[in-house]
Amino acid sequence: MRFRSKLIGFGAVLALATLVLSPNANAVTKKERILWSQSFNEKAGTKVDPKTWTYDLGNGFGWGNNEQEYYTNKAANISTDGKGSLVITAKKLNPDEPRDQYITNYCANCLYSSAKVVTRGKVGFKYGSMSARMQIPEGVGMWPAFWMLGVPRSNCNGWPSCGEIDIMEARGADVYHSVSSLHGPGYSGGSALSHYYFSGNDPLSTGYHIYRLDWLQNSVKFYVDGHLVGSETKNTVKPNDWAFNGEFYLILNLATGGNFDGGDLDESIQQAQLKIDWIRYSTLNGVGTLYKH
Repeated sequence: MRFRSKLIGFGAVLALATLVLSPNANAVTKKERILWSQSFNEKAGTKVDPKTWTYDLGNGFGWGNNEQEYYTNKAANISTDGKGSLVITAKKLNPDEPRDQYITNYCANCLYSSAKVVTRGKVGFKYGSMSARMQIPEGVGMWPAFWMLGVPRSNCNGWPSCGEIDIMEARGADVYHSVSSLHGPGYSGGSALSHYYFSGNDPLSTGYHIYRLDWLQNSVKFYVDGHLVGSETKNTVKPNDWAFNGEFYLILNLATGGNFDGGDLDESIQQAQLKIDWIRYSTLNGVGTLYKH
């Protein structure tokens, strides 16, 4: 995890619909239904909708990636900017100031405050097309992510058996690439099935880009700005199990430090921001299920 209330031309509407909803630009465009969306047109400082999002709070260092942020629910770390975007802000902590109530478990590894929100237990998704228009931050150690985790079910219990779909991750040290990955039993962590998008001469951090997942039974495809980045199917993960035929929930966060960017962190960075313009979930080939809990 909403359409922006800006007027755009009819031609632009058709172009956007083709980009977001059609998995093949050369195919006859099938009219798909938007099942869920988020836009962020509220006044500056508005927090996320509690009917949709839950905050994951705490010290990211203990979550297995050696991250160096403390996630809060403060508007200073996640709120709308008054210009149509939700902004997740990683802010450098001042070691000479006393820790506030949100950082009671502060440790030497927590160099930044930031935010992570999830739709877990509130909104879920199975198959369809999930996309977001975002601008990522730059800076060594900045780690923005737009991703999904599988809900425990009869044939799985937790990570990685229930699956992880990383629609977009990026390394602040290399803002010319984004990464889209699948994690499952036998192909998780450093062995994930990853696909890389190269932006050419323009850093992804200088503007907004659309990151998209097209997801059907036994197959996924990843796109950036309508360009196919990579795909996986039940057959390509064999002999391992395919973990993506169940309900998933959505996650947005901005981590700092951690293994993903090589363990380095530019501590001179005082602030970095992940900006989310909108998120949309639609049917794909007529398929897609929205769960409201």
